[in-house]
Amino acid sequence: MTQLPPEVRTSPESELAAVVAEALKLAEAQLVLNKSFAPFVFMLDAEGTVQNGEVPQEIRGTMPPDPVVAVKLTVDLFAGYAQTLHAMVAVLDPLSAKAEDTLHLWAEHRSGIAQLIRVDFTRKKFLKHPTFSEPRVETQPAHLWNGEAPAPAQEWWHEGLSEQAIQDVFKLVGVAVPFAEDQLSRNGGLAPYGITTDLAGELGHHMAYQEANADGEVDSAESVLMMADGFRNKKDTLRGTCILSDVLVQVEDGGAVDAVRLHIEHSEGLSMNILKPYEIDGQSRAVVFGDSAVIPADAHVWSA
Repeated sequence: MTQLPPEVRTSPESELAAVVAEALKLAEAQLVLNKSFAPFVFMLDAEGTVQNGEVPQEIRGTMPPDPVVAVKLTVDLFAGYAQTLHAMVAVLDPLSAKAEDTLHLWAEHRSGIAQLIRVDFTRKKFLKHPTFSEPRVETQPAHLWNGEAPAPAQEWWHEGLSEQAIQDVFKLVGVAVPFAEDQLSRNGGLAPYGITTDLAGELGHHMAYQEANADGEVDSAESVLMMADGFRNKKDTLRGTCILSDVLVQVEDGGAVDAVRLHIEHSEGLSMNILKPYEIDGQSRAVVFGDSAVIPADAHVWSA
């Protein structure tokens, strides 16, 4: 944790530049110690305190190969904190096996500044510290603070939950969404999948196994129920659960759209669905998510 001095907080530009500088310091330190590092973010709050968070080990392997997409996804994993922050900087070293490499940073300030920063560096065995090039800065459209205030309906679920429970939910969503995106891109669909946090906060990954019918199909709704039953039977060992499924959602014009549904429950009493409409590009197989809807749902794991 670092406290920015008042003299660097005179403008959004200087404030963001100071956070970028702190992020580069940590990147250099990790390169010296480990020769590589996990993707991480630096977050600046209203009091000028800078904290960092690391992308969970469980989803590092799911990062897309495009470093620009991956660094924005890294920011997305911590987007739940955005409403209390002034700035966020994500750092990614996507090609850590090469002697010459490039750090990718996504730097954004709630004032509307958004930048993609690339820093080339060289690491050699006989050099203790890597040598860095001058940063190449590209102005970008805002990603986190794009002028759209979150709908009040999206915030109701925080009420009455402890900070630990809120972080459990962020952790579940942070793992679930990249997993769903990867599966949709690879397979064009998503089989039901479960993610849990246990009493120690460790993540677990689950699938429901059932026999296919005569047509070789598996009942997705039945798989979801099987997973919920399994989680309910061991709920005393869990803090939170998330069940992912691929669903059709009715829209106002009478049609239906494909969506990923995250059914999230927590032992502190939360039960909700997050619906994320999506489309898959026919050529690139890229998955594009629409606006999410967060709605209350009946509990199945911690039901009365």
